[in-house]
Amino acid sequence: MGQIADEAGYQKSLEWLVSKAPKLDDPLIDESAKTKLRENYDLVSAKVKEYRRGELVAKFPGLKEQYKILGWAYQEMAPQPEQQASSTVKEVEPTNTPTEPEQAPETPPEPPEPKPDLSGWLD
Repeated sequence: MGQIADEAGYQKSLEWLVSKAPKLDDPLIDESAKTKLRENYDLVSAKVKEYRRGELVAKFPGLKEQYKILGWAYQEMAPQPEQQASSTVKEVEPTNTPTEPEQAPETPPEPPEPKPDLSGWLD
């Protein structure tokens, strides 16, 4: 299995993992089939983790060094069109529209009522 290409592939891999998990617990499944399924499950699980770590590295570049220290693999992500658009800041010219001044509330808030002192009965 290669790398996960996009978010749709990531979601599809997660769905596959969820659908195959009960089969791993099935006591009636043949041992050779269970072993092969477990190997595929572990491989897909590792690829899902690598994809997620790659997303985090793209968002937070400082994690790249931390993952290398920990020895964790991550998938190199190609820049997404949405990420490129959000990373470029466009300057917007301010408009000259007047704003309404903030108005003070009509009545001040009422002070809270004092609580009665019930300790008088102790005397």
